[in-house]
Amino acid sequence: MDPRKVTELKAFVQMCESRPDILHLPELSFFRKWLQGMGATIPPLSKTKDSCQVKHHIVNIPIICKIVFFVHFFTKIDNDGVIEPDTDEPQEMGEFENVEVTEEMMDQANEKKMDAINALGEGDLQKAVDLFTEAIKLNPCLAVLYAKRASVYIQMQKPNAAIRDCDRAIHINPDSAQPYKWRGKAHRLLGHWEEAARDLATACKLDYDEAASAMLKEVQPKV
Repeated sequence: MDPRKVTELKAFVQMCESRPDILHLPELSFFRKWLQGMGATIPPLSKTKDSCQVKHHIVNIPIICKIVFFVHFFTKIDNDGVIEPDTDEPQEMGEFENVEVTEEMMDQANEKKMDAINALGEGDLQKAVDLFTEAIKLNPCLAVLYAKRASVYIQMQKPNAAIRDCDRAIHINPDSAQPYKWRGKAHRLLGHWEEAARDLATACKLDYDEAASAMLKEVQPKV
């Protein structure tokens, strides 16, 4: 659940507690009915409110309605597929600044990458991660290695690890679509709809991908 949205919800509830007359505004009738349907008791409208106070409430209707709109649909957002964030220690990233990568190291890194792809094909995800890590340590300047390891982390349901890899890949090569695609999928797993939509849209812009496009269409209504 997005902490920012929880904070907004908490602020609205506190507003209702301090100014319960807000709940009697005609614009919020749908919300009042929803509360009553849940068994809540709505305090009666105060008769001591003067016209200035009422006017003050009306002036704030747009802000209130914006928050209530979120509350009304808070439980209606389809969070199917959203998982708890992974809390593992950050993975080895390699030192890519001021490092001299020899041709021999490049060749060894490529061999490790191919071995990782083979392990992935055999369904051994942890072995694939370990091999991609070895490749990264040999050639930490190659963005594709981080992106490929991120794709494995997605399969392992470790979105935060995937995001860290994608951040590094994008830092190295901001014009590559793959890290945006995998970072978008990672944000989708975490229920970060805005971030997911932004990354998936960028991925499709850089290099159209049907899978990324399909996920973007799924995410956009939730933003």
